[in-house]
Formats: sequence, structure tokens, C-alpha cells
Amino acid sequence: MPIQFNDPRTTKILNTHIASVTPANLSVKDERNFIPDSGDVAGIELRMLPPYIRNNRTPRFLFFPGNARLYCLTMVISDVANQLAGIMDLNGFHAVGDNEFLPINKTIFYWENDSIDADAPNQVHIVSSIIKCKERLRNTGSILTTVKEDNEYKDLIDTLSSVVSDTVNFNLVANISLQLAKIVGRYMGKVDDQPIGTAINSFTRLHGDWDKLGITPVNVATKNVDFRYELIVRDKERLAFEKTITSGRTEIQKVASTTMVSM
Repeated sequence: MPIQFNDPRTTKILNTHIASVTPANLSVKDERNFIPDSGDVAGIELRMLPPYIRNNRTPRFLFFPGNARLYCLTMVISDVANQLAGIMDLNGFHAVGDNEFLPINKTIFYWENDSIDADAPNQVHIVSSIIKCKERLRNTGSILTTVKEDNEYKDLIDTLSSVVSDTVNFNLVANISLQLAKIVGRYMGKVDDQPIGTAINSFTRLHGDWDKLGITPVNVATKNVDFRYELIVRDKERLAFEKTITSGRTEIQKVASTTMVSM
């Protein structure tokens, strides 16, 4: 039986998490954090923080502590290339109990404006899912290699590339993403037909998600798993200012070092 990633009991779909920022509701303190034009964005990073497993759906029995083997599947889809990695990532974890964090703390999407003509992403979509394994964990690298050779997977990737480049359709992107996740599930071996928890989220320029600079926490709570992310946005003007400050400090340090040597 294929894995049911879209079960409403364990899946949370969220695509309106950040309130739009407009000049009317900006205070003097927040004024410096408003970007009127997303073209000013110099960098976007999305980090995944340790997911919190509240319930691994494995009961304790006699001397068995109730630990579970878990896979964490993450997919990131955008209309620009992810400069850090590809679309999909898969990790396996042994002996995870209730009320434990998975040791995941990494960047899952990274884009930096490295040329004058580079366009910022219009959309970034993420799917994260925690899946319980009923047997020994398989080599996750081998699973992903096999998946990428699957013809159905290749067809869906082609369709997805066309969809994200032509329009912002969250429902369609989410649907294709879940189909991709089901293909990965085929190669995981014996796993539960329902993930412990799945989070589907969308960030778009149109929604104003790039307007808030700095670090924005994004939390998605499901029945059994709490997913946590950080959306980091930088702009050209601030980046140039930071480089100027760094350069100035370096020059001051050089002068101070030269002065001390001459004395």
C-alpha cells in the first residue's frame, strides 16, 4: 500500500504564515526592515531546525522502551536553482523515542544574488515528512539514487519544472510533491502506510515573504511532530553596508598592527 502523505490527521498544510508588511503598519523601528521591491533581495536561506517527535507511535512493552526507526524526507521546490543541494533529501535515525528532537539542523534551500541580472525566487515550496520504518533502515543515498532513475519520478520532475516556472499554483505544486514523496516511499522497504507527521509549506514573493528582512521563525505543528524552520532574507543595501563595515574594521586593524610594530 502506498504511503498516504496527505492524511489530514497527520498532515498540516500551511501557506499563509507571514503577515504582509506595508508602509501603513510599519513603525519607525520597523521601517528599515521594509523592502518595497523584491529585486533588492540579495539572499534567501531556509533552514530546517530539529523536528520534535512528540509521539513516535510505538508503544512501550515490558522491557522494550518504545523507540522507533524513522526516516525524514525533505523536498524543496523553487523556480530558481537551489544553490546548496538538489530537490530531495532523506535521512534515517535509529532508536528515536517520544519527546525527542531529531538531530537535524541544516540549510535546505540557499540562493544568493551573484550577478546583476539574477532574479530572486518567486516561490519556494517545502515538504517535510517523518516516516516510521518497520525493518532495518536502508542506505538513504542508495534510495535516492534509485528514485532518480525511476521513469515516473523523471516525468513528474519535468512536469513540476514547467509548473513552477509558469505560475504560482500552491495546490498543484503540493499535489505533485506528494506524488514524488510516494515514489520515494516505494523504495524505503517496509514502512508505515501513514507518516507520523507531514508539513507542507509555501513561501512566495507575491505573498510578501521576502519583505521581512533577517530571521523569521516558521513553526508547523502536526498531531505527532512539530516541524521548525527559519526563513532568512538579506537585501543588497544591507549586504553592501555590512561589507563596508567589515572592510573598514580590517583596515583599522591593519593600521593599528602597523603602528604597534613601528613603536
